[in-house]
Parts: sequence; C-alpha cells; structure tokens
Amino acid sequence: MTLLKKLVIASFIGTALLAAAPAMAKPAGKIENQSQAAVLAAFDESIVAVEAASAALNSGADENTVFDLMKDAKQALNHIESATVNREKEKANGFLKESRSELKKGNVEAAKASMAEAVAKFKELKEIFLKF
Repeated sequence: MTLLKKLVIASFIGTALLAAAPAMAKPAGKIENQSQAAVLAAFDESIVAVEAASAALNSGADENTVFDLMKDAKQALNHIESATVNREKEKANGFLKESRSELKKGNVEAAKASMAEAVAKFKELKEIFLKF
C-alpha cells in the first residue's frame, strides 16, 4: 500500500510538471523566431525613437515629454532580439539611463551629452548587426 501511494504521488507530480513545462518555455515579452527583416525594423524603430528623444531634449521641451520619449526609446530597444548585439545594447541603454538621471538632477548639459552618446550607440548597434 505504501508503494502504491508513492507511485501515485510520483506520477501526479510528473504529470503536473509536464503540463507546466510549455507555459514556462517562452520568456515573457520575447519575440519568437524574429526574422532578419523584423530585427532590422526594430533597429530602425529604436533609432527613430532615440533621435526623437534627443531632438526634444535639445529643443528644450518639457521634462515629462522628454522622459516619455526616453521611455519609448527604451521600449523600442527592447524589441531588438539579437544575441550578436546584447552587450552593446546594454551599453546603449546605460547611456539612455545616464541621460535620464542627469536630467532628473537638473544637469541638462550632461543629459544632452549622454543622449548624444546614446544616439551614436543606437546607430552603432545596427552596424554591428549588419557586419555580423
């Protein structure tokens, strides 16, 4: 009887794990099997977004508007699904974060400098991808 209980419990746990496996297979927010054209479109989308944020910052737009555009640029950067540029993508995101932080502190010139580096890094990402 004890052996039967252990067998039933083991089979129940095994079935539960197999049922949950497909739900855990795909990380949230990831694009499955993104084509090269879709990756290139994601690069273009992110470059346009970061340039819009940079233009708003340089033109002296309202801080909340600039923050919203920076958020859009970050989200566009997250749509890029390519392992070849992951490290550089994090650096580009770091420049964007630094610019946001400097703007929050009120240091507009440092924010503009960091944003210029972010724009350059975003453009460099596409070049790295195309060279690979």
